[in-house]
Amino acid sequence: MITLENIKNHLYKCSSSFKPSLDSYVDIDSYSEKIYNYSITFAKFDGDKLIGLVAAYDNVNEKFGWVTNVSVDSDYQKQGIATVLLNECYKHFIDKKYKSIFLDVFSDNKKAIDLYLKEGFTKHKIKKNKMVLKKDIQKRDYNDEFKDTKDHKYVYNFDFDIMHHYMIESFKTFFVEGNCLELGSFKGDFTKRLLNFFDDISCVEASDEAINFAKNNLNSNIKFYNSLFEEVSLPKKYDNVILTHVLEHIDNPVSLLKKINDEWLSDSGRLFIVCPNANAASRQIAVKMNLISHNSAVTESEEKHGHRITYTLDTLERDIKNSGLISVHYGGIFFKALANFQWDKLLNTDIISKEYLDGCYELGKKYPDLCSSIIFVCEKSKNPNF
Repeated sequence: MITLENIKNHLYKCSSSFKPSLDSYVDIDSYSEKIYNYSITFAKFDGDKLIGLVAAYDNVNEKFGWVTNVSVDSDYQKQGIATVLLNECYKHFIDKKYKSIFLDVFSDNKKAIDLYLKEGFTKHKIKKNKMVLKKDIQKRDYNDEFKDTKDHKYVYNFDFDIMHHYMIESFKTFFVEGNCLELGSFKGDFTKRLLNFFDDISCVEASDEAINFAKNNLNSNIKFYNSLFEEVSLPKKYDNVILTHVLEHIDNPVSLLKKINDEWLSDSGRLFIVCPNANAASRQIAVKMNLISHNSAVTESEEKHGHRITYTLDTLERDIKNSGLISVHYGGIFFKALANFQWDKLLNTDIISKEYLDGCYELGKKYPDLCSSIIFVCEKSKNPNF
C-alpha cells in the first residue's frame, strides 16, 4: 500500500533523475503531501520499496487527467516500469470516459520528451520553459472526424478543384515508374487524379464510410485497406507513397514516417508529403484579425476534424529528418491570401481566371512560406541506423 512516507523516500531517491533535479524546483516534502492527498497514484513495488510512481490529478469539471509525476528508481530503470504504470493511468481515465490526458515537461528534457512521444503524446503548447503534451485516450471516430462542423468544412471546393490540380502539377515530375500507395484516400477525389499516372494503386483509409463512397465513385480495381496506418499489414513495397493533408492528423507522425521508410517505400521509391501551411498568408491575416491565436495553432474546428499539429516548413522538415527519410525537394503550393471559404465564393464568380490561378501557383514557388500548403518529396534512407 502506498503511504506518504514511501512517496517521500521514492521522490528523494529519484530527484537527481529528473532534469533539472526535482528538488531544484519543488519542495519534495510538500509535493509528496500534495500527491498523497490529492492525486490518483499508480505504483510499482519491490517488496515494501516503492520503485515506480505515476501520479495524476482528475479535472472533473473539464473531464481530463493531468499527469504530475512519472518516476522510476534509478536501480530499476530500463525495465518498462514507466510504460506499465502509464498504461494503468490511461485505463483509469478511459474507464471514466475522459478523452484526453495532459502533462508538462521541461523543454530541454529530451529523454522524457522522447518517452512521452513514444507513448503517443503530442505537443500541445509551449508554456514558458515547459512543453505541454497531450494524449487522446479514447478511440478516435474517423467517420465523425470528416463531417463538417457548424463553422468549418472538412474539405472545401477550393481543395478539390484547385489544390488537388496543383498538387499533381507539383508531384508529376518526381513520380517514379511503378505502383502507388495512397495513405488517407478519404472519398477518392485525389485518388481519381492518380489513376492518370498509375495502373496499380492501393489505398489505406481509417473511415469505412469514406472507403465505401470511394469504391462507388471510382469503379476501379484499386485495392482498399480499411485500417489505421499503425495497424495495417501491406503485402508489398511501393514506388510512390502519397500523403496529402494527412500527416497533420496523425498522433505520432514521426513513427508513421519511419514506418513508411522502413516497411513500405521501395529502395528507389519516393514519398510525397503535403500539409497545410501554418504560415500561409491567409492564416497570418487571420492571426492579425484575432481569429486565431498564432500561426501554428490548432483551432477548435481543426481539432474536431482530427488535426494534431499545424506544420511549418521547418517543423515538417524536422519530423522528416527524425524519421530517417531523406528530403530531395521541398516548396510551397499556391500563394494564398484568402481563406478556403472565401475562395469557394470567388470560384462561383467570373472574377478569378485560370491565368490568375496559375499565377498564384507560380508565385508560390518563389514564396513557399506563404503558400496554402507545403510539400516535401522524400526518398528512403540509406542509413542502416534508421
